[in-house]
Amino acid sequence: MKKISYALIIIISFLSVNIALLNTLEEKSSALIKEAKSTNKIAIKLKNEWRDVRKLIKKASKAHTNKDYEKSINFAEQALNQAKMSIEQHNKQKDNYRFLDD
Repeated sequence: MKKISYALIIIISFLSVNIALLNTLEEKSSALIKEAKSTNKIAIKLKNEWRDVRKLIKKASKAHTNKDYEKSINFAEQALNQAKMSIEQHNKQKDNYRFLDD
């Protein structure tokens, strides 16, 4: 009887850890998607949005709705990184003359 109760305790502890991990992954995924969207909006206002950022955000959102949070986090991190780099690129090149913007 003790062996069964110990086995149940171990199984329940693993399940509770997985549920807690799932919630944190879900929250992290959601937060990264929101941050990527807001950072990309800044890049759009600066007229320096990179090509793939919206696609990556869309993939991240789709993976999030399919509850594939690790994949969603990966796509959202890529989108956030590219959005930040586009803003950095704009800041470095804003003093240069851009003849296509006229």
